[in-house]
Amino acid sequence: MTSQTDRALSGKSKIPWYVYVVGGVIYAVLAGWLFAESDSPTLAWICAMSAPLGFYSAWGAWRRETLHRHDA
Repeated sequence: MTSQTDRALSGKSKIPWYVYVVGGVIYAVLAGWLFAESDSPTLAWICAMSAPLGFYSAWGAWRRETLHRHDA
């Protein structure tokens, strides 16, 4: 018999795709603001490189969600 904790650890992430989109938008806006206001744009570059990762993660989560919806 499988306990609830075993099932939770073995399952895929259930974070909705739009949470990743919001994260990507926040990183993109933060990068733009830091580029405009900062004397040292190191953090701005980190945010600018992180934003596309959020959008890519959103696409992957959306794709998994649509595949599971069609399987059901």
